[in-house]
Amino acid sequence: MASPLDGLKVLDCTHVIAGAWCSLLLADMGADVIKIEPLEGETTRGHPKARFKAFDYVNRNKRSLAVDLSKPEGQAVIRRLARSADVFVENYRPGALERMGLGYAQLSAENPRLVYASVSGFGHTGPYRDRGGFDLIAQAMSGIMSFTGEVGSTRPTAAGVPLSDLNAGLFAALGVLAALRHRDQSGEGQHVETSLLESAIAYTVWETGLHLSTGEVAKPNGSRHRLAAPYEALKTADGHVVVGVNNERLWARFCQALGDPALKDDPRFADNRARVQNRDALAERIEEVLAGDTTEAWVARFEAAGVPSGPINTIDKALTDPHVTARGLLAEVDGRRFTRTPLQFSKTPVAVKRGPPPLGSSSRDVLAEAGLPPEEIDKLVASGVVGAGEDVKA
Repeated sequence: MASPLDGLKVLDCTHVIAGAWCSLLLADMGADVIKIEPLEGETTRGHPKARFKAFDYVNRNKRSLAVDLSKPEGQAVIRRLARSADVFVENYRPGALERMGLGYAQLSAENPRLVYASVSGFGHTGPYRDRGGFDLIAQAMSGIMSFTGEVGSTRPTAAGVPLSDLNAGLFAALGVLAALRHRDQSGEGQHVETSLLESAIAYTVWETGLHLSTGEVAKPNGSRHRLAAPYEALKTADGHVVVGVNNERLWARFCQALGDPALKDDPRFADNRARVQNRDALAERIEEVLAGDTTEAWVARFEAAGVPSGPINTIDKALTDPHVTARGLLAEVDGRRFTRTPLQFSKTPVAVKRGPPPLGSSSRDVLAEAGLPPEEIDKLVASGVVGAGEDVKA
C-alpha cells in the first residue's frame, strides 16, 4: 500500500537521537531516508558484539551511505545528492556544516526547493548558540527537573525518557511537513530549525501557564495532577493503581466504585478545589480502602464504573498489553521487532519495511541514483572517501 510520504527523498546527516528521530518519523511515513554516516559508523551503533544498539531503534527504515565529510571529495558527494533531495536533516552544532560547505545557504543555492531542518541544543541564534546541548541539560535548563520527582523532594530528577531529544525531533518533523506544504504552494524551500531547550520548554505548557498567569513556580508533585484530585498513583494491596478523577461526575462514580459512599459527603472533599487543598488526607482515606484488594481487582471495578484508571506497567508488560497488541504498535521486520510511529492512516498507513541498515550498505546504490558513473563510484571507494559494504572501515 502507498505511504503518506512516498517519493520524498531525505538526506539524514544526523547522529545520536534528536535528529535521527525526526528522520525516522519521515521514514515510517514512506520517505526514502538516506543515513549519512562517517566511515567508522555513527557513534550509537556501539560495539559490534553488543546485543542492544541504540542506533537500530532510531534508524530502521533507512538506507546507509558511509562517507568521510572531513574530505572535500566527501563534501562534494553530499552537495551532489542535495541537488535532487527534498529534505536535509542535521543536528550538528551551529556552524559546523557551514564550514564544510553544507549549510542551508550553500545547499539551497544549488537547490532552492530544499527543505533544510536543523536540530541543536540551543538554536542557531542567541547567546547559547555555540554551546553543546544534551537532553539532560535541556531538561534541567527548561525547568522540567525542578518540578519532577516526589512531593517535597529536593533531589533533582530527570524524566525517565529523553523527552527534549524526542520532542525536538518531533517538532522538526512537523516543521518539515509544514515547509513542504509551503513549497507545494510557492515552489521554494526554507530553513526549519528547533532546539532541545525550546522543545523541552514547550512541554511545560501548564507549568509555564500557571506561572505566567499567577506567578506561582511549579514544584515536584509526584504523580499528582496540579489541578485535580484524586488524579495520581495510589497504593493497593499489591502495588499501585492510577486514577484520573477531574470532575464531579467522575468523583461520584469513583466513590461508588470504591464502596465508600460517606467519602462523597465529607465536606473536606466537597468539590475539586477542596479535594486539591486536602489531597493528603484524601489520599490517606482512599488508600485505606484500596488496601483491601489488588490492583487488578480495583482496575476492573473502576472500569465498570466508568472511572479512568490503570496499572503501572513495567516496559515488558506495556509491550504485551492486549490493547497495544491489537493496535499493532509492534512491527516485525528481518526477524526483529520494533515499535512503529503511532499514527493510524485510513488510506496510507505507516509501515516498518526494513530494519536498521548495515553501515554503507546502500552507498553504491545511492551514488548511482544521483547520476555518478560506476568508475567514479569505484574511485571514491578506493580513495577512502566513501565506504561501501565490505569496503567499509569497521
